[in-house]
Amino acid sequence: MQSDAASGQPQPQPRKEPRGLAPGAAWDWLDLQSALALRPERFGDRLRAGLSPKRILEGMPSQLELGGLPASRAEAQAMRMRRQRTLEGLGARVIPLTDPAYPRALSALTDAPLVLLVRGRVCALSSPGIAIVGARAATRTARGTARRLARELAARGFTIVSGLARGIDAEAHRGALEAAGRTVGVLACGLDQIYPPEHRGLAEEMMQSGAVVSELPLGAPPRRNHFPLRNRIISGLCLAVIVVEARRRSGSLITVRHALNQGREVFAVPGSVEGPFAEGTNQLLRDGARAIRCARDVIEDLGSEWRSESESAALETPIAPGCDETGSLEARVLAVLADGPATRDELLLQAQLDASGLASALLELELSGRIVAERDGRFHAIWR
Repeated sequence: MQSDAASGQPQPQPRKEPRGLAPGAAWDWLDLQSALALRPERFGDRLRAGLSPKRILEGMPSQLELGGLPASRAEAQAMRMRRQRTLEGLGARVIPLTDPAYPRALSALTDAPLVLLVRGRVCALSSPGIAIVGARAATRTARGTARRLARELAARGFTIVSGLARGIDAEAHRGALEAAGRTVGVLACGLDQIYPPEHRGLAEEMMQSGAVVSELPLGAPPRRNHFPLRNRIISGLCLAVIVVEARRRSGSLITVRHALNQGREVFAVPGSVEGPFAEGTNQLLRDGARAIRCARDVIEDLGSEWRSESESAALETPIAPGCDETGSLEARVLAVLADGPATRDELLLQAQLDASGLASALLELELSGRIVAERDGRFHAIWR
């Protein structure tokens, strides 16, 4: 990266956008994708050694997994033309494992996808990435944390990678977009099957500077067994994985296992010990994951090349805010909430405020996005 002379912040090097294969020139690769997308490790080494997709397909007619290949030449031609029209309509690119445009970090994996279908900027897959994952049914506090953390990291030149799912994933993508940064969504379905469907608009916005990617054939639905495969791509594209709120049996923990197997760093945002929402995240911390107080922690742990002197002050703000203005009513409320959630009555007592002063402080803090009121009647501080 280079440093911008005005801001002092690292800026991404300009990249020439790689073209990849045109849809019509990729038929054998797409046939191989249909046959082996669920077991890419079986023939990755042979492809790297120079064996062609056609030769592999000729030796395995009985092992097709995702719908197989048509029996007749006419059916094959018709299917290929449908694929070509769909890919061209999507503006998608076909990136096989042996293509120079294929992301290097992913190609090093023993189970690297044999083919990637990409909409958007292919070069976003090769830029320094950080994955942010977590619960679909996330609390408001966790959603705010994911969004703000993604925004800060994207502003420093990182590509934010996630799974385009509801909850933490979507907030991470949106945070990166708010910083005018890059974000990549990895699908657990075909590239023509955005899931969940309400995120189609979000996906379109992401493609302007980032990308949406899938290793699965066109038309593949979002089945349960596709998600663990998707998760290894999320971690494989990145330098590190950040988990923001996960239950004990969360799918995000599968991403963590992939990350550890791939030699990636794992970070976790500490969560409340009350209730099940952060049980998985807090267990990660007990098992040795690095706790995040602020975005600066991530950059420091990843190495000095991601730091600059001008970033230090901007990255200091912790997730659980402290007191900025010692004498203000808002600061007295935040000082109490820095130790954990509190009810209105607890705030009255501990912040030593009267009812009118507390109401004024809570209104100001909620309007500025520094606290949220949960359904249980407690107020939670959120980092900024």
